[in-house]
Amino acid sequence: MLDWFTALLIGFIQGILEWLPVSSSGQTTLVMVDFMGIRPELAISFGLAVHIGTAAAVFARYPKPLVKLLDVRTFTSQKKFYWITTIISLICALPILFLLEQTFDSNLWTGVTITLFIGFALILTGIMLGKRPKSAFKDISEGNLVDYALVGIAQAFAVLPGVSRSGMTITTLLMRKFKETESLVFSFLLSVPVSIASFAYFVVFGEVGEVGLWLLAIAAASSFIFGYFSMSVLVKVAKNADFSGFCMFFGSLAIFLALFLWVY
Repeated sequence: MLDWFTALLIGFIQGILEWLPVSSSGQTTLVMVDFMGIRPELAISFGLAVHIGTAAAVFARYPKPLVKLLDVRTFTSQKKFYWITTIISLICALPILFLLEQTFDSNLWTGVTITLFIGFALILTGIMLGKRPKSAFKDISEGNLVDYALVGIAQAFAVLPGVSRSGMTITTLLMRKFKETESLVFSFLLSVPVSIASFAYFVVFGEVGEVGLWLLAIAAASSFIFGYFSMSVLVKVAKNADFSGFCMFFGSLAIFLALFLWVY
C-alpha cells in the first residue's frame, strides 16, 4: 500500500527515468504492482499522474524556450511542429487510453502479465533505437507535416505501460534525421502538454483519488526534484550513451522478473 515513503520512491524513479527511453511509467508500475501489491489499474493511473512533477521540471529547466513555444500570438515553424504534434498526440492518445481502461475490468492485468507487457514493449523500443540513422542533419525548424504526424502518433502510444514516451519521440525524431541534442531537448519540451493532460485525466477520471492527493503531491514533488537534475546529466551523456542496449537490458530484466513471478 502507498504511504509517504513509497510515494517519495515512486517520484524518485519517475524523475530519474523520465528522460531515458526505458518507460518511467512502466518502471513505476512494476514497482507498485510487483513489490507493493498495488492493483495494476491504480498503479498505471498513479504512475501517469506523477508525470506532472517532471513537466514542472521542464518549466524550471527550460523556461525561456518553453514560454516561447507556448506563446501562440505568433507562429514560427518550430511552434507549428510543437503544437500540431501535441494536438495529434492528444487526439490519438484518447482512444488508446479508452481501450486500455476497458481492460481494467477484465482479468487481463496481473503482476505477471503487466510485467511481461512492459518487458516486451521496452525491448521493441530498444530495437527501434538501434535502427536509427547514425547521421542527423535537420533542425527542428525544418520539420514538415509528415514529421508532425509521425512524432505525434509515436508519443500517443506512451499511455501504454512500458512504452517509453521519450524513447518513442526521440527515436522517431532521429529516424527522421533530426539532430540528436536538439531532438532530446525538443522531446523534453513536448512532454509538458501531454503530462499535464495525463495528470488532469487521471485525477478526475482515474483511480488516483483512492490514495489521496497528498500522496500524489509528495510523488510529484520528488519527481520534480530528481527530474530537474537528471535532465542536465542526460544532455551531457546523450551523444555517447547506448540507449538501445540500456532499454533492451531493462526489458529483459522485466521479462525475467515476470517469469520468476509466474514460477513462484
